[in-house]
Amino acid sequence: MKNKVPYYTLAMLVWILASCASVTKRKSADYYLQNKKEINEIRKSYLDLYAQQPFSAGFTDRSFKYYVMEVKTDSVRYIYNTEKNEPQVYKLINRFKYDTTKLYDMSVKMHDIKCLWISRSSFFTNDRRDSVTYLSFRSANNQGIFVENKYYILIFLNHPTNSPMVKARLKKGDLFKIDDLVYFTIGSKFR
Repeated sequence: MKNKVPYYTLAMLVWILASCASVTKRKSADYYLQNKKEINEIRKSYLDLYAQQPFSAGFTDRSFKYYVMEVKTDSVRYIYNTEKNEPQVYKLINRFKYDTTKLYDMSVKMHDIKCLWISRSSFFTNDRRDSVTYLSFRSANNQGIFVENKYYILIFLNHPTNSPMVKARLKKGDLFKIDDLVYFTIGSKFR
């Protein structure tokens, strides 16, 4: 029994080190290229629905079981999820007359490729307002239990940019270019 103690200690040490080790593989431009068709279908559905009434949507859990919608009006932001108040989500969808088939198809495709969140964000460059659409995913394919959550965020521009801010982030390695309209970053938040 005395000889087994070092083996248990060694096994426990190996397990702890493996849990703390960095991820085995992070998502990259290849992920987008492999899932380009599905991602663009999700994005198109989202933009069509967004034209009716601005919103963001995604999942609130790792199992991708509970759906959340955040609808923005001029004065109020409604946030409902199917885990806590499923009937309110359906009332919200009906109130803003979203195409339920398109919304359902979008959520199924998001579930299939494990997309956590889709939204739009606005910013100003050269005194001009611009918007981007972004999709968030878990960054790593495999993670240890003590590894910090990181998210792979695809950013879709409406037109090519020569913004000094974008150039600086590319040079610094905070942002990675996939093509003229698609970039990705790794972040600590998915929204």
